[in-house]
Amino acid sequence: MRAIHFFAGFMALLALSIPLYAQEDASYTSTVNWLYSACEDRMVIDFTGMMEPGYDLYYQAFDAYGGLGEALTGLRRIEVDGEYAVSQIVPWLNGRQLALGAPVSVVIRIGSESDPDTTLFQTPSDDVLGACDEATSTLVEGIDLSAGPQLVSTSGVFAPDGSMLNPVYAYPPAPIVQIGARPDRSADEGRTADPGLIFASCQDAPGADPGILYDTDVIRLFWSWYAQTPQQVQQHIDAVQFSIHLNGLELPNVHVSEIKQLPGSGDWWVFYTVNFGDKWEPGHYELHFSQSWREAISDGYENFGPDTANEVLDSICRFSIQQNPHGIAVLHEQPAMPLKTYPWPASE
Repeated sequence: MRAIHFFAGFMALLALSIPLYAQEDASYTSTVNWLYSACEDRMVIDFTGMMEPGYDLYYQAFDAYGGLGEALTGLRRIEVDGEYAVSQIVPWLNGRQLALGAPVSVVIRIGSESDPDTTLFQTPSDDVLGACDEATSTLVEGIDLSAGPQLVSTSGVFAPDGSMLNPVYAYPPAPIVQIGARPDRSADEGRTADPGLIFASCQDAPGADPGILYDTDVIRLFWSWYAQTPQQVQQHIDAVQFSIHLNGLELPNVHVSEIKQLPGSGDWWVFYTVNFGDKWEPGHYELHFSQSWREAISDGYENFGPDTANEVLDSICRFSIQQNPHGIAVLHEQPAMPLKTYPWPASE
């Protein structure tokens, strides 16, 4: 643990392991004092000082001395103005756990509030892992400038690869000015994270809407069945009868997966998929999906088939194809069978 005082100017004296800085240039008025402690799963850091307009605090922790090694946190920005006293409690990236006595360093900057690389001051501060102290000032959130998108929600529908369909991500606020090209997410608005992957019963599952689709997307339709045991899933496979039509035409070439147990689910699953490829004609499409059974079966929760409460299950999914906004010329070919687009909304 170390307390370091900085008055933005020029170093004058080092004594008793407490660096002291004397201000010789009155045009620099920003100052920062910090005190931090690092422990197995997080760090606690306190900042006090004075910040002139146009500048903010930035810092990032690493697992070696001198600001070297792997990053333990993202590059974080704390917005301060005038006299300030703030604290943060920050977990290590990816839930990382460190051993007591391990080296830790924090690189601390006073930088332009619009560009962390335009700095008045930057220095690493070294410590070893110990016990975390309590924060001494007001806890603030700060902004993680290097954080990736964070998963907010999903449809709750398992996709054939075992992931969740249509994950929704939140992105951290971007700095006002960014070095290099800033990612343009405007083309992604209204798009899912897995465009073209369409759940056949999408209207029955909140969050499963296919979103905006382009004529450059590969369209893949899927549906699934789950049960408590693999034997019950096999009974479904042997007895089920599908009626699946897209814009009035029956779907060909349905692929049936192996029976598998998915992480995060105690049940056993089988997935049915149809891959149509890309180059779809822009327009509106409607999938009608129905399944019945030649004999009664159970999934371990309910009964399905003749003389049960679930003799037939019907569902629907509608989606649209748009011309891609990227200027890619597409020779629209029939995707896997001759289709005609519907006026919107399609009749049921």
